[in-house]
Amino acid sequence: MLPLDDPRWKMYKGGYRCEFDASGPLQRLLNDGATEDLWSELWDELHHQGDVDAASYAAVPYLLESARRSPRLDWNAFALIFTIEIRRPRNPPIPDELADGYFRALDAIPAIVGAHPDRDWNELLTQSIVACIALARGQRLLAQAYSELDQEEAKAWLDARMGYEPDEDGEWQR
Repeated sequence: MLPLDDPRWKMYKGGYRCEFDASGPLQRLLNDGATEDLWSELWDELHHQGDVDAASYAAVPYLLESARRSPRLDWNAFALIFTIEIRRPRNPPIPDELADGYFRALDAIPAIVGAHPDRDWNELLTQSIVACIALARGQRLLAQAYSELDQEEAKAWLDARMGYEPDEDGEWQR
């Protein structure tokens, strides 16, 4: 992980392809916790219409660290990590000084989520985490599917493609 006081943060570009020093917002995320405005800033600056860049890559280990430290998991952290990684192949490469921390963070997602005490996941958090785990294990197509497939679409797919129906307990069975 690139230390948050490293001067290179000031030179990294974000989703708008202009310089965005993400170290300040990430420091606030770690120290003060997430707010709607902070998530909005990170989403707006680290990703724009499919574009990500060095500031986005540098942020990933800190997004995961904020999730690890937080008493409650937040879908924003995982959805933003997913968005950065799924868009990475069509964007500038990860700078050498960021690659190790970036890929270590991706590899650590399953262990961090598995060890986290928060077990009260809503649909959006579950989608985001499962998509990230799939990416962390190299399953890009499944990751994309998990990120797009909400419960209603899953029910329709199970019914139409697999012949599943809900039983009296609401469980989907053939």
